[in-house]
Amino acid sequence: MQALINKNLIFWILLGSILPKCEVFSASKNELKRADSLFAMAKYSEATVLYKKNFGNGEKNNQSLLLKLAFLAEKTNDYTDCLYYLSKLALISPSRKLFEKMDKLASEQNLKGYEFDDYNYFIIFYRRYGDYIPILLLTLGAYIVLIMVMKVRRKEPILKIHKISIIFYLVALLGLLNIPSLYKTCVIVNSNTFLRDEPSSASLVVEKVGKGHKLTIVGSVDHWDRVIWNNRIVYVRKSDLWNI
Repeated sequence: MQALINKNLIFWILLGSILPKCEVFSASKNELKRADSLFAMAKYSEATVLYKKNFGNGEKNNQSLLLKLAFLAEKTNDYTDCLYYLSKLALISPSRKLFEKMDKLASEQNLKGYEFDDYNYFIIFYRRYGDYIPILLLTLGAYIVLIMVMKVRRKEPILKIHKISIIFYLVALLGLLNIPSLYKTCVIVNSNTFLRDEPSSASLVVEKVGKGHKLTIVGSVDHWDRVIWNNRIVYVRKSDLWNI
């Protein structure tokens, strides 16, 4: 047991060392400094209260705060909170070690949605560097169009394969530009959450699940989110979910 605790502690220390440092710009700097002091003195309960109190819009991209909240949640066996904060952290600073940690924790708790695979890594990677990829693709597209315009002016023939390629390129670009709006994830936060066949409390219950599972959101209807569960479209109340 002691060996397991030491192994987890080593993970958090290593993860903290590889993440870039970022400053805290919140108006509640004093409270966060106090929380850091409590954290350093191993007064984790008091530190958790202050950290969560200051987990507002201005701090959701603070890697240090997310890392500490995830560490504290794991110490109290609150795996839903831990995986939620780690998922938020993965949006900012994705790494193989972080994904493996999430996959391991989720497997131990029989939670779905945290599988470490190439697809999920690509989505997270794109959400981090998505602002640069479209610019690069648009630049490449502008270059291709310029070449084709020059060929037309010179009355040089444009091969059919080149025309088809530019169409596929534009379709792919459109798809990449829409990934951030189409791909959203969330975590179930209520112990007895009903997955329903339709966005209504009177509809058929597909399954009742516990908290901690991560789902992909593919739309919403009023107070319901449309999500994917076991390769099936189901509906969950928004109040049962935390958006990542």
